[in-house]
Amino acid sequence: MNRSLLVALAAALLSCESVNEYTGSLPPLKLVLYSFIEADSLVCLDVWQTRHFSDEFSAPPTNVTGEVYINGQLAGDLRPVTSMTFGSRLRYLADARPRPGDHVRVAVRADGLQEAQGEVTLPLESVPIRVDSTLVGRPDKIEQARYAIHINDKARERHYYRLVVETQTYDLVDDLQYSLASAYAFNPENDPLLIGGNHTWVNEDVVPNRYRIFTNETFEGVGYTMRVSVGARNTYRFEYQSDGHTVTQRQVMRHRVKLIRIDPDSYLHLKSLMLLELEQGVMEPVQVHTNVRGGAGVIGYVLPSVVTFEMPETEMVEVPFGY
Repeated sequence: MNRSLLVALAAALLSCESVNEYTGSLPPLKLVLYSFIEADSLVCLDVWQTRHFSDEFSAPPTNVTGEVYINGQLAGDLRPVTSMTFGSRLRYLADARPRPGDHVRVAVRADGLQEAQGEVTLPLESVPIRVDSTLVGRPDKIEQARYAIHINDKARERHYYRLVVETQTYDLVDDLQYSLASAYAFNPENDPLLIGGNHTWVNEDVVPNRYRIFTNETFEGVGYTMRVSVGARNTYRFEYQSDGHTVTQRQVMRHRVKLIRIDPDSYLHLKSLMLLELEQGVMEPVQVHTNVRGGAGVIGYVLPSVVTFEMPETEMVEVPFGY
């Protein structure tokens, strides 16, 4: 086939393209609810609404009302947290503190939208962990922290987890804390559960486990040890003069290793979100998992086991600029 014929064929194909306006009916908008409930803490809920593909943005729902029920009894009304609005998302609290083992149900309504409800039963206990740490570098110049996380899960039932390694930095000035910042990047060290390379994953060769979720399917009843690493530095201490007295300041770095037990619906929801991020035009559309009746999102629980490590302290010889 010569070049001129190819050009003619391409022109013919392009001339067949046309733009058609969608004239069908649009599905009704729905409430979206997100709450990850922790025992002995106030129930916090993020609320917004879905949008159509033709909408540039999602408007926040109006006149939102709702309640939290614990074990079938009204435990508190939802009230807005005015200082915590994230674009079209609205944050609500209820003065209700469920206990381990409690059944929690959330019901929400808004103008022009169907009532949405979700529920979850909190577990009775967390899974204990032991964390061994190894610091890489010199005592006065730490470069990396390596953690061996021993998960003591001996249960003969399915459990679902998310691993979070939080790096916190903040200043302590005469025991007052300032400028707290958090980061969550860490190296999974090719652990098959953390990178998604085990048989519990669909499309295991291409799905990145960005949320670091996994189950105990491969170690049910025997426990498991995973190893991760994260960048680190020393905690620095220095002194300076201010208004005639000596001020002691510490620039603290610490790591919080958190094994969070989550419910099956939260696990499936996060997993479907990761699949959705990889969706291509030729793929079958991904259905995002939800346990919210009449809406979307997820009502789940979190049950963390936390071990905190503060980086070793060294004295800073030169006072930072500005002090």
